[in-house]
Amino acid sequence: MKDRPVQEAALYRWRAKEDELQRYDMMFLKGLGLTAMLLVAGCAQQSSQAPPTARGTQYPYTTAVAVSATDTQAQIAQRYGGTVLVWQPDAGLAVLGLTHAPDSKRLQALGLTDLPVIEPNQNVYDASGTASAWAGQDPHLDAAGRAYVWSGGRAYVWSGGRAYVWSGGNGVVGGLSENSEAWNQIGLPAAWAAAPKLGEGVKVAVIDSGIDLNHEMFQGSLVDPADRWDFVGNDPVPQEEGGFTDEAFGHGTNVAGIVLQIAPHAKIMPLRVLSPDGSGDATTVAQAINFAVMHGAQVINLSLGSVEKADVIQKMITFANSKGINVVASSGNTGDERITFPAQQADGKYAMSVGSVDHGDHKSSFSTYGDKLDVTAPGEMVWGPVPGNLCSYWSGTSMAAPMVAGSVALARGQSLAVKPEELTDTLLRMSKDIQPLNPKYGKKLKRRLDVGRFIQAVTLP
Repeated sequence: MKDRPVQEAALYRWRAKEDELQRYDMMFLKGLGLTAMLLVAGCAQQSSQAPPTARGTQYPYTTAVAVSATDTQAQIAQRYGGTVLVWQPDAGLAVLGLTHAPDSKRLQALGLTDLPVIEPNQNVYDASGTASAWAGQDPHLDAAGRAYVWSGGRAYVWSGGRAYVWSGGNGVVGGLSENSEAWNQIGLPAAWAAAPKLGEGVKVAVIDSGIDLNHEMFQGSLVDPADRWDFVGNDPVPQEEGGFTDEAFGHGTNVAGIVLQIAPHAKIMPLRVLSPDGSGDATTVAQAINFAVMHGAQVINLSLGSVEKADVIQKMITFANSKGINVVASSGNTGDERITFPAQQADGKYAMSVGSVDHGDHKSSFSTYGDKLDVTAPGEMVWGPVPGNLCSYWSGTSMAAPMVAGSVALARGQSLAVKPEELTDTLLRMSKDIQPLNPKYGKKLKRRLDVGRFIQAVTLP
């Protein structure tokens, strides 16, 4: 793909880490002699019976429009000259894919009280210049079963399986001993003690690059096949695609694995919206959010983002929140105050934005921050599954967000002492004040997740 000028950034794009994250990679890992896996995609009715429509990339534009109880899909499609991708008349909402932007005079002639926002939809993100998950090389297993990757970056073959790792007490808290420091930092042992159901009965939608459906870590931990979908390939198999040289290969697998390390008895609902290069369209994400709502998700994780606000996505998140679904979004990885969307608009009782800190509660150099940042979690060198039945580590706010999503899933699996709409506020109040450790950021970096105190505060004994 060729670079595109900044003015074209209005087209909805999903971001991988930028130069700051790469500089962090070099500085942080040089002293360790390792090369980490660093990547963050940053970066209709469809009723529950009907399969989703085709991938949104065929539509250069998109819009969310108001509909009434008397409208039909055919009427709305004709009115705006598009294809209905999401149809929620009870919520007064429809999302359309458009092959061209409607003429404003024509829309005004329709006598509409509120003119819809017409937005570019297709991918424009250029993934060139960012390191691939495995630094551009396939892993090579030695006789001991370890995988050695470029410059000493390593992964190991998954072993043990769910019965041991997710036993809820017989194995290591969190499943992977490599993450013990992070789990102690956020109080996960105390959370597990207070939430013995470990997220049982809770569906967490991971809207991402898909997952490795065959990884041992996910066996017994996925929703039924009817509750999964690939919005890129337009089929019911949201399998990670590509290879280790592709920017986003393994991103969704790692994110889903982090959710399960926090809430091991939750069910993952994999919904693929990102291509192997980490890019995706607004309409695919909108359809995925709608799918998650229609198929019973209680938590949605969005470890992705755009530099531009998308009205379509904002309306779909509001729709999900209106159904009592918690939506957690990563803040982005430019290291400055440019919090990406939708994290930047994560307001309300059911939405949260998440940044990253290191194990000393200092802001990660790559993590965005600002007044709109709700909470942080440790997002540096977080171990989890990667395709091929392997495990390795990634860094980014994409890794911090699923810790928060998993924490909410832990709570929602228990009998609550608070109303569901109070979970977000309580999670923030129970989080640790890290302002004294980050004085130069003032009130733009305030809290770090404390899942132990959160669970103790919101669940009945």
